[in-house]
Formats: sequence, structure tokens, C-alpha cells
Amino acid sequence: MMDQSSHAFTKTSILPKPVAPSGTLAQYIHCLRASFGHSLTLMLRRQRIIFAAVITFLPVVIPLAIAFFSDSQFARSGMDVFSKMAGEAHINTLAPLLALFFATMIIGEDVESRTIPLMLTRPMPRSAWVFGRFGAYLMVSTAILGTSMLLTFGASTALSDLAFDRDGLEKLFTYELAMLLALMANGALALFLGAVTKRPIIIGLIFLYGWQRLATFVPGVVDFLTIMKYTTEMLPVALESTNQVVREEILEFKKQQYLVGASKAAITLLGITAVLLGGSVVVVRIREYATDRAAGT
Repeated sequence: MMDQSSHAFTKTSILPKPVAPSGTLAQYIHCLRASFGHSLTLMLRRQRIIFAAVITFLPVVIPLAIAFFSDSQFARSGMDVFSKMAGEAHINTLAPLLALFFATMIIGEDVESRTIPLMLTRPMPRSAWVFGRFGAYLMVSTAILGTSMLLTFGASTALSDLAFDRDGLEKLFTYELAMLLALMANGALALFLGAVTKRPIIIGLIFLYGWQRLATFVPGVVDFLTIMKYTTEMLPVALESTNQVVREEILEFKKQQYLVGASKAAITLLGITAVLLGGSVVVVRIREYATDRAAGT
């Protein structure tokens, strides 16, 4: 009798624990964690993460090459090299690239493989499904790009005017924060494109690397309609500049660049992320993915 009861207890103890009733906060958090864990596992198993990591770590080589091939250790300023690499390479180039690599496929991959109707038939809030998968993207991309920026900073200390002191670490933190906000905003845009369009990568390339670059040269305030405008304002170079209007001659026009400040830029990037994530949730809720599958789109 004792053996039968203990055997029954062993069998029932390995069953999954009951979750909280539907509609409660505990149930929502459970669904959020499930979506996050599933998406994180898929991202780490894909070969594209190796390719993305290789590309992301390329900027680390440049400060080392400058220090190795320069005639003098003080030929270039380490702060200048790191600022240019972190601003132009990590934040304005690689952050959108990682968004295209991972965030466009958060929903777009399930739509393309026609597995999203099966995913959405599970008893899970659509918002928890979207936020969990976005959190997995943000964790993976931040780990890759943040490590690359940290190593680039360390490599730049081989040059002059940069060290692991208080001033240097404050600059590093500022760039890391700007990188995080850039990943959030660009990732939210890529996620939204994956939810509403059939070719999110192509449209993302046109916007992130075509339109944003062009808008910086168009006269007027068109650049306010880009993410790059606000990520650039987060950089220490923008913080140290004056609040006057910067004018530059482009062909026959005068381009005016209005500085919005780091705090307003950060708030704007958070707002862009929230709006695009909310829009993605709405699209996932109202779009008939089963109809798309039946129609063969």
C-alpha cells in the first residue's frame, strides 16, 4: 500500500503545475514568459545569429588596427575613434541591421511559414505573445551589440585620450544607452513592418538605410520623421553642441538641423517604440492570418 501511494505521488508530481486562472496578472506573466522563452530558443538556434555576431564585432578590429599600424600611439585620439565607431557603426548602422535580422522575423517568419494561425490559436493574449517575442529580440541584440561596443571601447584605450576612468565610463554608458534606445525603436519598427507587410526586410532597408540617410540632406524638418534624428541627439557629440541652429550648404539649399536635446530625444524614442508595439498588437489582433494562408499569400 505504501509503495502504491508513493508511486502515484511520483507520477503526479512530474505533471506541470496549474497556472493561475485566465485573465489574471499571473496568467499574463506566464504567457509572456512562455512567448519570450520560445522566441529566445528559436533565435539562439538559427545560424543567422552567428552571421550577425561576426558583422557586429567587426568594428572592434578598427581601433586595434589603428594602434598597431600607426607610427605613434598618440597619432589618433581614442575618444574620437570610439565616438565615431559607436555613433556611426554601432548605433546608426548595426542597430538597424540587427533589427532587420531579428525583429522583422518576430511575426514575419511565422507569417511566411504559415504557422502563425497555429500559434495564435493557443490560449494566450496577443499582446503577451508580441511583447514576449520582442523582449527576446531585445535581449539577444543588446547582448551582441553591447558586447561589441564594450570591446570597441577597450580596443580604443590603446590610443590616447581614453581610459577606463570615470569620464570614459560615463561616455561608454551614454553610448550604450543610446544603443539600447536605437535597438528598441528600430526593432519596434521592424516588428510592425513584419506584421503589416509581406516584404518587411525590403521595406525596412528602404526606410532605415535609404529614407533616413536621404532625410538628413533634405531641407526643412523632414529628418524629424526618422529614428536616426533622435538616436544622433542621444550621442555625447550632440550633447556638447550648442542649441543654436546648425546651417550647412547643400547644392543650392541651406539645410537647417534643429537640436532637440538628449532628454527629449530619449522620450521620443520611447514613444516611437510604444506606438509601434501597440500598433503591432492591434494588427495581430485584427488581421485574418488564416484567410491569408487560405488565399496563398
